Order: sequence, then C-alpha cells, then structure tokens
Amino acid sequence: MRLLRWIGGVTGLAAIGGLAVGVLAGVPIADVVDRHFSSNEFCSTTCHVMTATVVKELHEASHWTREGGVRAGCADCHVSEGMVAAYWDHILGLSEIWATYVRGIDTVEEFEVERPKLADRVRFRMLANDSKNCRKCHTMEAIRPEKKRGQKAHESAKEEGLTCIICHYNLVHEEVPPSEAFDKVISGE
Repeated sequence: MRLLRWIGGVTGLAAIGGLAVGVLAGVPIADVVDRHFSSNEFCSTTCHVMTATVVKELHEASHWTREGGVRAGCADCHVSEGMVAAYWDHILGLSEIWATYVRGIDTVEEFEVERPKLADRVRFRMLANDSKNCRKCHTMEAIRPEKKRGQKAHESAKEEGLTCIICHYNLVHEEVPPSEAFDKVISGE
C-alpha cells in the first residue's frame, strides 16, 4: 500500500517521468553510439594497424568487390544484431584498444604475431553461434556453388547441419592456419 501511495505522489510521479524521459532519450542516443562504433569508418581508422592489414584485405576480398555492388562491412561479420548484443560485442572489442594503447601493439609486425590468436577467437565465436552473422546474408538453401566439389560440400553440410566457419575459416582476411584446438573441433576429434 505504501508503494502505491508513493507512486501516486509527487516523488513517485517525478521518478517515473524521469525514467520515461531517460529511456526515450537514452535509446536513440545508444543507437547512434552503436552505429558509430559499428561503422567501417570507425573500425578501419581507429588504429593504423587495422588500415594496413585487415581493412586492406577486406577491400580486396569478394565480400567487398562484388560486381552487384553489395558490400559486407566490418560490423556485418563482427557485430551481432540487436542493441544489447552489439554493445556486448563493443565491450569485448575494448580488448583491441587495450592491445593497441596499453600493450603497444601498433605495428603490422606486432599485429601479425597476434593474428593467429585473434583469428582463433573469431572462429570459435562463429562456431559457437552457428555462423549467425554469415546467415544474415547467406541462405544455405539458396547457395549454388559452381564447382562440383563445392556442390557436394554444401549438400553434405546441409545434411550434417554443419556451420559455415567449419569450411570457410579463411574467407575474407589473410590466410591463417587453424589452431590445433580449432582443427580438432572441425575434424570431429
């Protein structure tokens, strides 16, 4: 009963009104912040190591150079859909800022030492979420590989319920051999 009186009072109404204004103003602001941190401009220019490596590789990959003009950006592959999931990805991405500004990984050579660990982290994440970000654009039933080998592989993948990253682990960026741990998982050991 006390709670109802408090809610019906001036203090309660002010608190509820303040909360409503906070949500109404906060959600659009959070969306703008998410869009900024998910943009290719932010991802590719935050540190020059990214520009000299993974961004350059993306710009040379088929996911960027399609004749039809459809381009996958950084966030399409590396940021989950939905604001809460995207913010979680951005929080995890703070480790990249930590690596650059605290650990001092700011040359291409230093990045290349880290690349296998970074690739492994992304591969395991995609394995855990059934290559969810791939499936935003690619529909397994609609994929029609040109070569017989690809056709057989895709039929087998559909039958066995395999996820994209099991075969396509070096698709966009520089080739990085799978780690022993990843290799064991994808080979079914």
